[in-house]
Parts: sequence; C-alpha cells; structure tokens
Amino acid sequence: MNFVSPTRLPSRPRTAPRRAAKGLQFLPTFEVCLNEIEAAEQTCGWLSACVDAGRFLLLNRELVATLADRLCSWTAEPVLEVCAGRGELAEALAAAGVPIVATDAKVVGGRARARGPVVKSSAAEALRRYRPAVVLGAFVPWDSGVDATVMACESVQRYVVLGVRISGVLGSSALWQNSNWRAEPLPEIGRWMLTRHDVWLGTADRKILQHGEAWVFRREGRGNERSG
Repeated sequence: MNFVSPTRLPSRPRTAPRRAAKGLQFLPTFEVCLNEIEAAEQTCGWLSACVDAGRFLLLNRELVATLADRLCSWTAEPVLEVCAGRGELAEALAAAGVPIVATDAKVVGGRARARGPVVKSSAAEALRRYRPAVVLGAFVPWDSGVDATVMACESVQRYVVLGVRISGVLGSSALWQNSNWRAEPLPEIGRWMLTRHDVWLGTADRKILQHGEAWVFRREGRGNERSG
C-alpha cells in the first residue's frame, strides 16, 4: 500500500500510470457492480441499500484505475484527500500506486475495510499541514465550506471533484465562481462512476442512468508544470 505517513508528504518516485490497474483485484469490475445494483433494485432498492451502507460511490476497478492514472499524470507529490470518510477510495488508490493521505474532520468506523489510516483533521488543518499540490474530494458536502478552503490554499494547483448535481448544481458555488480557477470535465472518469443517485433502467440498450460527474479545477497562471 502507498498510504503516506500522516506526519509528512514526501516527494518520491511512484508507480507508472500504466500499472495503475494492478493490485485492484479486491475491487469488483464495473459490470459486477451493475449486477449488484440490479439485485438491490429487486429487493430494497438501490438508494435504500446505499443509505443503509453509508455509501455514496460504488468503487470498481475501472474507476479507480482511471482516476489513479490521472492523478499520477498531474503530480509527483502525494495527493491529499479531504472528506475521506472511512477511507475506501484512498485505500483503493493506494493499491493502484498513488501515494495519498486521507483526511476527514470526523473519522468514521462501521463496516469499512480500509487498510490505511484516515487522519482526523479538518480540511483547513490538513491543507496547512501538508501543503499539497493536488487535492481530491469525493462527495464533499456542499455546505461545508471545504471547496472554498481548498481553493484558497496557495499550494493547491488542482482540485479533483467527484459528485453529482443536486437541483442542477454540482458542489458548492465556490467551485464555479472563482475567476482564478478553470473547470474541466473528466468524462473518462465519470463514465465509470456509480453513485447512490443513479437510476436503474434495466433495458437492453441502457442498464442504468448515471448521474456521477468528475471534474478537475485548475489554478490559472502558475504552478501547472504538468499538463493534461
């Protein structure tokens, strides 16, 4: 595993992006996840199953490998995840070769099987402590102030956001009202996202209506030595 020590964020060589899919055998494939959603729809319903499990994002090999490839292409430094919850996403990214520090203001127990630590820390404290270049936030609460806090940190050059649109809006207004940042969609990642908000259709030509979106917010004007 490539969970980074919570005490520091060292710069070090890491697994090449083309190897990101290795080490993810413990995750189901996208197709297997679709079968899980279909089975849930035949019982309690997919949304209800997700609420009971405290799940917002259903991890699969394709999603994690693609996200890991992107993260690896953007920085040689470890990634900071904010609002990491139980740490499952960070665990999977670490297995794919991404050094990462997972943080959350409230460390959650329950049915998690995370193999690395989630550091109990607010986003502001984590940003001051680690000074990351790339930050990851999956389903960050829109009213938490975390988006604005991340974008105000001078070390951050890219903020990767995974989420869904609620009432037509993805995330907080801070993501979209900052002229110093440029928003770019990441459809190659979004296509593999399965969320609690998705709707099972079960038709031959379209099994599911997906609502997950992936975006990167890039600071304009400086510090973006790595393109892509």
